[in-house]
Amino acid sequence: MKIKPNYQFTLSFLYLLIILFTFSTYAQESRDIEGQVINAETKEEVPFALVMLTSDTKGVITDMHGKFKLNSVPSKAQIKVSCTGYLEQIIEVPSHQSSSFKISLEEDLVSLDEVVVRGETKAQEIEKSGFAVASIDTKDLQMQSLEINEILDQTAGLRVRRDGGLGSSTQININGLSGNAVRIFIDGMPMESYGSSYSINSIPVSLIERIDVYKGVVPIELGNDAMGGAINVITKDITNQGLEGGSLNVAYSYGSFNTHRADVNGSFRDKSGKTVRLSAFYNYSDNDYEVWSDDIKIKDYREFLPDGSRNPDFLSVVKTGERVKRFNDAYSSYGAKIDVGVTGKKWADQLFFSINASEDYKESQHGARMLTPYGERYSRGWTVAPSVNYQKKDFLMKGFDITSNVQYAISQRATVDTTTNRYDWYGNPIPPIGGVTPLPGEGNNSTLNQDQNNNLIARLSGVYSFNDQHQIGFNYSYNQYNRSSDDPMAERERRDFNTANIVNKQITGFTYQNSLFNDKLKSSVFVKHYYNRLEQEKIEYTDNVLDTIYNVRPDDNWGYGATLSYELSPRVRLNASAEQAVRLVNTNEVFGNASREIYESADLQPEKSFNVNLGSQIKLIENSSHDLNMNTNFFFRDTYDRIRSTIIEQNDQSYTMFENIGHVVSKGVELQFDYSLHGKWNFMVQGYYLDSRFMEEFNAEGVRNIHYMAREPNMPYLTFNASAGRSFSSLFNTGDRLQVSWNFAYIHEFHFDWDVIGDQNKPIIPTQALHDINVSYTFSKKRATVSLDCKNIFDQMAFDNFGVQKPGRSIFGKLTYRIN
Repeated sequence: MKIKPNYQFTLSFLYLLIILFTFSTYAQESRDIEGQVINAETKEEVPFALVMLTSDTKGVITDMHGKFKLNSVPSKAQIKVSCTGYLEQIIEVPSHQSSSFKISLEEDLVSLDEVVVRGETKAQEIEKSGFAVASIDTKDLQMQSLEINEILDQTAGLRVRRDGGLGSSTQININGLSGNAVRIFIDGMPMESYGSSYSINSIPVSLIERIDVYKGVVPIELGNDAMGGAINVITKDITNQGLEGGSLNVAYSYGSFNTHRADVNGSFRDKSGKTVRLSAFYNYSDNDYEVWSDDIKIKDYREFLPDGSRNPDFLSVVKTGERVKRFNDAYSSYGAKIDVGVTGKKWADQLFFSINASEDYKESQHGARMLTPYGERYSRGWTVAPSVNYQKKDFLMKGFDITSNVQYAISQRATVDTTTNRYDWYGNPIPPIGGVTPLPGEGNNSTLNQDQNNNLIARLSGVYSFNDQHQIGFNYSYNQYNRSSDDPMAERERRDFNTANIVNKQITGFTYQNSLFNDKLKSSVFVKHYYNRLEQEKIEYTDNVLDTIYNVRPDDNWGYGATLSYELSPRVRLNASAEQAVRLVNTNEVFGNASREIYESADLQPEKSFNVNLGSQIKLIENSSHDLNMNTNFFFRDTYDRIRSTIIEQNDQSYTMFENIGHVVSKGVELQFDYSLHGKWNFMVQGYYLDSRFMEEFNAEGVRNIHYMAREPNMPYLTFNASAGRSFSSLFNTGDRLQVSWNFAYIHEFHFDWDVIGDQNKPIIPTQALHDINVSYTFSKKRATVSLDCKNIFDQMAFDNFGVQKPGRSIFGKLTYRIN
């Protein structure tokens, strides 16, 4: 079943743009002065410049785009503009009623030769917190046709592993820990609470301020059982700018495999602080890219030859590695999120009532491995998630800041697999063998399974600052997940029983933080309590009679840790962190997931690990022309009851189960160099090595494990990344900008399965060397940007999870338009 782009949604999408455009044109009829401060030579914006009246002390600071606004300015007034590294300028305000103009500042060459002054971004501040964290500023990435996964994949020590093209399931690997040991958050809220129809790639990059990647130790304010690390996507916050008015950002991308991606985000804020924020997205792709790995086996299904004789190759493999197109892998998703509330009030810095709604459709080309193609299996789902978010600094008393979130998500997932048809890798139906019609279902079993999910998440965190040097904080998170399932294809007796699966997870954390010696020494200690309660109802035969089996399992665990950051000099900072962490079991791991062919693992135990990180941030060179930085991180993970996904293969079919494999020790190092030349050339080189070994010498019966000391399978252990970019300002017109960048990724070969018994019949994921190129051009008014991305330009085989091949060469174009 193929689907086409949703034109009804497209019309609604355009109607939404018209409404938001109307908001964005809002203006006040008053004596206001608006403008932008730019560099006189390069025409680039000058942020953090001071703009003030010469007649008094009234003034403002320009934002990140060099823009400012002064209200109620008297006629014939003069304003003074100053900024570090620039010559001060005094200009007379134009006499007409409303003014909007640009102010050009000349660089102070004497000052620039003597001293280099750089402001610290929020991303840089996060990286000095003592946690092993990389903070990614997305400002220069928003114009490219990139997914968040592709941005993350360029981070040292992090691998994004996908099961295919657009819409495929994704796992994040950080320093040897992956799957649900690594959690994803959106502004501190767990990603899984938004349902399967809303993924991390559903968030428009233009809506994101930065992405914080925690490696190992995770701060308590995220309030989850992220043991291997966490990714927190921070969306843009217009409330910090204190401005009223509207903004709108629209983007559309089209490319290979009939891939369409569109998104829009806008905001409006009036004088009283009433604020509306809205974002919407639409994705579609045929995902009909070519695959040609050794898993593609072409069989001869002709029982008789043209002369009537029996075919000696009947049902035999006659070709391996044939280049074929995927034909049942289409994907579509769309959704919207709206926030309505107030900002800047005495009783609330922010209070937002939000609702997030999304829907998706996903065809399934094969099981966990590319062994047998499917031709008709698919799933679809939807999610509606209302929420309330509250923030207040100095709540009830000075120095006490609180944040509270409550969200209730309702979602549904249906899987359809009832056909009796079978397909070959060319997309052709296979004639019934021996004239016998196969049983329904292309997977292991026919199904019309429907999961109904309800998820309540509440979070409360607070920080009390005794002074600038000492803070204490707490966080409490409550997560109640209920799933009920029904499958009309199941035997009638089973459907007469009601089944319910419940996970209740509560995590409480306390922390103490201090900053001493003029912020040179920063440290924190914390403790966490993990409570998890599983309730499962299973329908099983007891003495040949169906009955409901109740399984209730509570778990109590404690974790603790500390972080330390010390500035040896203005150029050298050392970081250290350690944690005893717990990773609780996930709903899909325990209860299974019909749409992804994951079988239940009711006896799965929580995973525990002791994690250590030692890192450094070193400025090797820093002057007006050259900027060279080096970041290092050494890590150690001692993990017990390691949870690992296992592929079960039966009769050319494959499905997934999760199991505790025992004791695993991981250690490794990551290294990254960043170099900037004259602020125009940018280079990055990073490397990563992981040694993750199975250390369970004897099994429960006392027998020595044959996998003892073996490298953990299906885990990349040696990777390199490199990138180079060049920017050109005012190339064709004053104020325009051209950016050209190149990215390279190297993944050394690794074993699909345990490697201790030799290489015979041990599938190896081959070495990969992938190149991407991007070109983007921003027009002089800074409103429109066009970009062209070419990925995997040499059309190499690319793999991630269990040898599932990813797309080859692909090209995407993108248009972005902004209104302020």
